[in-house]
Amino acid sequence: METSEVFGFNYDGSWGSSGLEVWNHHDHGLMKVEIARGKRYFPEWNTARWWLSSESYQRNPERFMANLDAGLGLFGDQGITVIPVLFNRWRDPVCDFGGVGLEHLIPWATAWNHADDLFESADPGDRKLTIVEEVFTTYLEAVIGAHKDDPRIYCWDLCNEPLMGEYVDDPDSPLRAAELKWLKWCADKVRLLGASQPLTIGNYPGLSAVKATEPFVDILSFHPYYVWNGIAAQPQVTKKEGFIKLIEDTVAFAKAAGKGLIASETVWGARDDAKHVEVMRFTLDELSKRGVGFTVHALHHSLISDLHRDEYGPVGLPECLHFIEADGTLRAGHEAFNDYAPSVLRAKAG
Repeated sequence: METSEVFGFNYDGSWGSSGLEVWNHHDHGLMKVEIARGKRYFPEWNTARWWLSSESYQRNPERFMANLDAGLGLFGDQGITVIPVLFNRWRDPVCDFGGVGLEHLIPWATAWNHADDLFESADPGDRKLTIVEEVFTTYLEAVIGAHKDDPRIYCWDLCNEPLMGEYVDDPDSPLRAAELKWLKWCADKVRLLGASQPLTIGNYPGLSAVKATEPFVDILSFHPYYVWNGIAAQPQVTKKEGFIKLIEDTVAFAKAAGKGLIASETVWGARDDAKHVEVMRFTLDELSKRGVGFTVHALHHSLISDLHRDEYGPVGLPECLHFIEADGTLRAGHEAFNDYAPSVLRAKAG
């Protein structure tokens, strides 16, 4: 499937407020119901970006691996291919998902990574691994080893939203250098383990991160959000003209690099259904006219940050991004997502 044909959603189970909760208390039956709801409302849904939790793997590897395989089966039964997200670097102060701490990636920043050559090589030979390297290696060996040739997987997303701070634009930043070294290590390790599927990295909205991570991936991914309620300090997301330029510049960069491009998160939230539909139409109009496939964030109500109404927990700046409510009903007007299904776009193109 070409990247331009990608049409779908991010998915997090509704029953937890963090990655650790969702995976430690995995509910296979409820996941089956929620995926079926999505396919019923959006029949051409073909790709799901599914967030994993390395922390949950550490607590119970056998259970995690069984739930991963079973979940891939649920998607496969519905004709939906999957982009598993291996690690997360987006850390939310309102309702945190969990993920990799930056201090774990910087040599000597904690008691667990005492090594000048931290993440220097995915094949360290006889060198003793630090605890951080050992934990990440064990997780990747299990997940990639079991699914390196799995046809249900469209591509592997190495990490969600790394390089999220202003340091991404500072070539002399030790934070930037450490995070990029770790991302390269992740890519090298997954390839060394024999993954046959392409690799990607789900980048925060901004061209700098896309450019910095391009050498490590086969497919480029970015998160073009039009943040209609945001602060003007980030015109590439808060102003329509800046948002359009971000898309155009990223499309041009992908073309020059000779790589496919996916908006692996997109469509900013709103409490008001009509406002959310308005944002969706503007966003997907701009992406689809440039041939950019997308996995919108997100399919279903969840206790995860930004995927629920106020009565279910803290709601941050993104407000409500989900399409399907807690009771299983579709938010008003959200059937409009089907106007951007691959068959519809092909028919419009003539």
